[in-house]
Amino acid sequence: MSKHRKSWSSEDKEKIVLHSNEHGISKTVREFGVSAVSIYRWKEKYEQLGKEGLGPGSMTEQERELKLLRRENQALKRLVADKELAILVKDSLLKKSQFPKK
Repeated sequence: MSKHRKSWSSEDKEKIVLHSNEHGISKTVREFGVSAVSIYRWKEKYEQLGKEGLGPGSMTEQERELKLLRRENQALKRLVADKELAILVKDSLLKKSQFPKK
């Protein structure tokens, strides 16, 4: 297994996708030395977004929405954790202040 990964330019990705459309995935994998999974991902983005979809950091609408929802979910989890902590502190203070009177 290689110790480093090859980075592909958007032009290279487009060339590989078009080659795979003409000659098939297996021949393209052997010729360019890129994994079939990468080709399938690039093909999907190329079909959805065109050439811009092959650039660095390009995301489909679903990927953007998923990223946004994950961020929102993490923020809500932190908020709930903070509220739970505040409740626990209040409960412990109430228990300490309610000693039975003699």
